Amino acid sequence: MMKKAVPILVLLFLLIGCATTPAFNEDGSPYWTTHIPKSTRTTYYAVASAKQSTEELSMLRAESAAKDMIGRWAETTIDASVITFIEEAGETLRTKQILEVLQNLSVQTVNIALRGVEVVERWVRDDGTVYVLASYPVKNLKEAYRLQAQELERKALADSIKAEVLEAYLQNQLEAIQ
Repeated sequence: MMKKAVPILVLLFLLIGCATTPAFNEDGSPYWTTHIPKSTRTTYYAVASAKQSTEELSMLRAESAAKDMIGRWAETTIDASVITFIEEAGETLRTKQILEVLQNLSVQTVNIALRGVEVVERWVRDDGTVYVLASYPVKNLKEAYRLQAQELERKALADSIKAEVLEAYLQNQLEAIQ
């Protein structure tokens, strides 16, 4: 009975081993340096590398490049939503004004959202090249967009109140002249 169990365990181990992602590439580098982990509905991943004069500078440059990749993804994601909104709303003067507001909102949101980027892994090649694996929770982008939209609404309300006060003041000034 034991003799039959051993080959089955070995076969099972081999099957499981083949089904999992290898931890390292053939050259000894982490697998993620050549195969970015698949982004999910909850997390977006980016891999970047840099080789500067020092390891510290390389680390900063690689992290910056990873954040830039995530920023471009976030901007593209928001811009796609804006385009879809505009296409569904139709081309009117009001829609064009809304488009300008939404594009401004997009840029500001991405700037705020990038604060949530986390460096998950770092690896330094023998030649001094630094690799970083960064992740970003998609919920942070949604939250940053919501917060920025609320700020925009508050600003619009404040601008509206200022305009009403200014209009009332000018009206009083015109009545005083007559």
